[in-house]
Amino acid sequence: MLNFSIMHDAVFILFAVSNFCTSIGFYVPYVFLAAQGEEQGLSTEETSYLLATIGIANTIGRIILGYLSDKPWVNRLGVYNTCLTICGIATALSIFCLDFTSLMVYSVVFGFTIGAYVGLTSVILVDLLGLDKLTNAFGLLLLFQGIASLVGPPLAGWLYDVTKTYTPAFLMAGITIAVSGVVLFGIPPLQRYLKRRRSSCFDSASL
Repeated sequence: MLNFSIMHDAVFILFAVSNFCTSIGFYVPYVFLAAQGEEQGLSTEETSYLLATIGIANTIGRIILGYLSDKPWVNRLGVYNTCLTICGIATALSIFCLDFTSLMVYSVVFGFTIGAYVGLTSVILVDLLGLDKLTNAFGLLLLFQGIASLVGPPLAGWLYDVTKTYTPAFLMAGITIAVSGVVLFGIPPLQRYLKRRRSSCFDSASL
């Protein structure tokens, strides 16, 4: 059973907000990239290569990023944040990909960098909150991810219905993913602030 007391943890809240934003944009390329490619004049065969490329790059990304994150000299949170930020920027800029080659490059970048989101989330949770809180924290995180995943693709579809172009959908997805990466750069200073505040409270209580 979920324990919502972890919602009082500021670090978890920030991480959950980030994951919510990521999940809004996460499925948009999977659902709409082929249609965006067709909008740019690509054939059905060419657009099928785009999705296959995302899958291959994603598999490679998970392996490489997972391997790197196992190294003691690697800042896992930094890798995670950077990958999400790059992924979001690339997705927003994908609206300028007007041919097969540029869309293939985007597919590689998206697939590789989004591998951090899939492969490192649970590891980052352990780093931030401790192994004892993983089960509960990850369960709540999946709840937020599920809600966001229900919002993202329909919102992107609605934007297409209104504008008759996939540009706003990919801009929305890119911005939400990039924001999810950027906000996590605030976790280290937040942790330092909370540590100072706890020390201050402890010192006051000792007097």
